[in-house]
Amino acid sequence: MTRADLKAAAKEKLRGNWGWGALVVLILSVVAFFVGIFPFKIVACLISSFLTVGLLSAMYDLVNDKKTDNVFMAVFSQFNGQRAGRLFETWLLSYVFQFLWSLLFVIPGWIKMFSYSQVIYIAQDAADAGKTMTATEAITLSRKVMDGHKWELFVLCLSFLGWGILSIFTCGIGLLWLIPYMQTTFAEYHKYVMDEYAKRQGQTSTDGQQTASFNA
Repeated sequence: MTRADLKAAAKEKLRGNWGWGALVVLILSVVAFFVGIFPFKIVACLISSFLTVGLLSAMYDLVNDKKTDNVFMAVFSQFNGQRAGRLFETWLLSYVFQFLWSLLFVIPGWIKMFSYSQVIYIAQDAADAGKTMTATEAITLSRKVMDGHKWELFVLCLSFLGWGILSIFTCGIGLLWLIPYMQTTFAEYHKYVMDEYAKRQGQTSTDGQQTASFNA
């Protein structure tokens, strides 16, 4: 699957939902702003970071045809039902791991960020399916899934750079539409890499390794 395919799939999911996505981002931004003025900056930073998990969850629900029309419920979808504890535990552990890796050098921190990029989707799938999966298991699975895919995800992120620069000239207003577009694309990417991982698990090769193709 190409980057163009992923973006086309994301646009198809956002058809008729662009306004909904923009509202999700707007509400999340307002809440994060007020959280950010708390005097305890470390706590505020952690809370704001976890709030973004709601954005990932909302867009992943959209991709999986589980979208809720109530934007407020969508913003706080990470707190819904049995997701809350699972997503918080998984997010917190991966956040700590990434922070510790970043203390070594910048590059290892970035590499681990991409290695752990799928943990929220994985934890959400497990929670929604009623399956038991610890935070450590979700992180381990994310590392395995992203084996050989970290560079392509980096390139996928870079492909939105031009739109990000253009959004600056709209005083950030363009981000209300760009962020849902990006996150929906990343949600589609998760489905892609999970399919590729399943294929690798179900196939054997002479050297015991499989490499997924990802065309520009």
